[in-house]
Amino acid sequence: MPGAVFPGVGWLMGNKIFGSRILFTYVAKEMLLYFFVLFLFFFFIFFINQILLMAEDVLSKHVPLRDVALLIVYSLPSIVATSAPFAALVGTLMATGRLVSDREFLAAETLGFSVRFLFLPVLATGLLISVVSFLVNDIFLPLGSIRFNRLRREIAASSPSVELESNSIKKNQNAVIVSGNISGNRMDEILILDADASGERRIIAAPGAVIADAADPAVLMTLRMDDASVFIFPEPRTGDYDWIQAASLSYHLLFRNLFGTNSGTVTPREMSSRDLYRELQVKEAAVPAAERETDRTLNMWRMEFHKKFSVPLGALFFSLLAFVLGLGAKTNGQAVGFVAGLLIAVLYWVLLVGGQTLCLRLSLDGMLTMWVPNAAVLLAALAVATVRIVK
Repeated sequence: MPGAVFPGVGWLMGNKIFGSRILFTYVAKEMLLYFFVLFLFFFFIFFINQILLMAEDVLSKHVPLRDVALLIVYSLPSIVATSAPFAALVGTLMATGRLVSDREFLAAETLGFSVRFLFLPVLATGLLISVVSFLVNDIFLPLGSIRFNRLRREIAASSPSVELESNSIKKNQNAVIVSGNISGNRMDEILILDADASGERRIIAAPGAVIADAADPAVLMTLRMDDASVFIFPEPRTGDYDWIQAASLSYHLLFRNLFGTNSGTVTPREMSSRDLYRELQVKEAAVPAAERETDRTLNMWRMEFHKKFSVPLGALFFSLLAFVLGLGAKTNGQAVGFVAGLLIAVLYWVLLVGGQTLCLRLSLDGMLTMWVPNAAVLLAALAVATVRIVK
């Protein structure tokens, strides 16, 4: 009889309400314990991958240690927001696998608690993680991004060698800069290959340049060249070109061209969801209705808005999938859950990053690309649950 195996079973069966609270709390604590352990694991992985590599690159150019430490601190919200959903996935898989393989869920069912009831603490834990992750993503991530970009700009402006090295080739989003020897704020020789706003290719060459600060916040630095030669190749290509000889020429290096979305102006990453929604409404109103679906800039802002919600909610969807998968554990539930969780996390990451790339390069719908990974996780959870019900 169950009462002979589990002490106090008869009392718990007679006090179902109190027993429900105990079981709910116990399962929730297990889920949170595994979540925190796995959170530290993923935090460490993303910290090494995204922070230490960046710090090493900056340190190699003699940036003060204080500034490097601040860059790391300002990047922490991004690491936290990214780590939480994956920790929820693997943590729930491992916790559920342990409870199943150790027959604790079986004991609970013997006491009359259904699988639906056992799912409630898992659901509550996933929802709690999603809410906390959203708050970090919506409050602390914008603050960290603003201060990170501001400090990175100050470092680049005060130490040009951070972005431009002697006798090297620097490639950004729309130009290739070949630099000669750099001493202080002076460059011996310079060659620039780029394209203007109309798509015309240009080649700019000068025997030297002075690296100067810029008043415009969107401009990282200005290269002032004397006796510069400019060759312009118009589109369509006909073999003809224009040649300009300039006694003095200024070339602006834009912040956004060097750092992608990290420009001198406020970006979607630096906004809360409320501010981002308001700005999105303003931008949509400024674009004709017939062009809103194809406008690339508007689509990018739409993607960033939906990303504010889809990534944190990934923890909830992961908890659903992890629970139904963990119920199938027979032995070694923790080890199997850890391996399976890592594989699912990699697939989810590929879908998320791939969706962002398709949105930015091919203008695929921003909302669609951000919710497809979560939809795939939800469909997988429903499919596994259906199979278990049929069995």
